[in-house]
Amino acid sequence: MVENSPTVLFGDADLEGSRLLRERLKDAGIFVLAAGSSRELLELAERRHPDVIILDDRLESIGSQVFVSLLRRHCPTTRIILLMPGGTHPDHEALRHLEPICSLVRPISDTDLARVITAALRGAVPSGEGKLPIVLCVDDDALFLKSLVRILRHAGYAAIPCATPEEALEAIPIHRPHLAFIDVLMPGMNGLDLASEIRDHYGDDLPLVLLSGRTSDREITEGYRSGADTYLTKPSEPQTILRVAADLIRRSPNGKTVLLRPTP
Repeated sequence: MVENSPTVLFGDADLEGSRLLRERLKDAGIFVLAAGSSRELLELAERRHPDVIILDDRLESIGSQVFVSLLRRHCPTTRIILLMPGGTHPDHEALRHLEPICSLVRPISDTDLARVITAALRGAVPSGEGKLPIVLCVDDDALFLKSLVRILRHAGYAAIPCATPEEALEAIPIHRPHLAFIDVLMPGMNGLDLASEIRDHYGDDLPLVLLSGRTSDREITEGYRSGADTYLTKPSEPQTILRVAADLIRRSPNGKTVLLRPTP
């Protein structure tokens, strides 16, 4: 390996399929690493900080967005080339806050993939400044959730939809959101319970907005007692949602970036 040569990391459950391409890249002076499991890929990414990662979605089973989020902890500016199955339409909006990412749909020839890798190695790597604010949206009403996510994404936020409180609790340490909108009336663990759980684990680092059709003083007071920073009644105007989001993110700890750490 030539000193300071670029590094490319392949993650694929079937490494034999990329063997010829990896040999071709090595002949071109590129230092190539390969991992056949999710755990091995994360370990190599943390240790070597590659310039480019080729991630075949067949390697992992937890979802591309979640796995790329895990990779981003170790490699915040590494260019990731995500290989998706044929017929797939990647959700580019859901991946925007995890860029730089290039999504390719299989089948793709070794020649074409090599061109993409070469272009990624030559491209300017973003500094990480100006990352999209990440907003968690929690609601069991699929139509309202879709509408809320669309409003936020159109305004330039990276909106992460969660249909249940349990899904939201799993998403927080992975996506490290800057803000959360939480519906109050959900079956099982409701929004008040979720807000209390977040406050118990993460303190006041994550601003919380509770959404509810209930408007009595008692119910609003319960919302604030559960840890809400703001209580909005449903339906809320898009302008109100965006104004509250901008205000809370601007006032959040560390300015534009909230690094959530469980409280002792």
